[in-house]
Amino acid sequence: MRLLMYDRALLHTAARMRGIDTPSALAREAGLSVPTAWRIWNGVGAPRGDHADRVADIVGISASTLYTRSAEAAA
Repeated sequence: MRLLMYDRALLHTAARMRGIDTPSALAREAGLSVPTAWRIWNGVGAPRGDHADRVADIVGISASTLYTRSAEAAA
């Protein structure tokens, strides 16, 4: 089974480089609801595909970089 982990530290770094430093700013820029942006920003679950695409576009990274293989999946 392939497990993917959501890397919110990377999101925070990329977002802050674009002047996005709060969940509400992320919501505004990515066209997400504030609760959805809050969950993504705070790592409460991983964003689903369409949300990950929007967030990645806004912060200037690829959506696939938001996810990394977990150590358990690599074993």
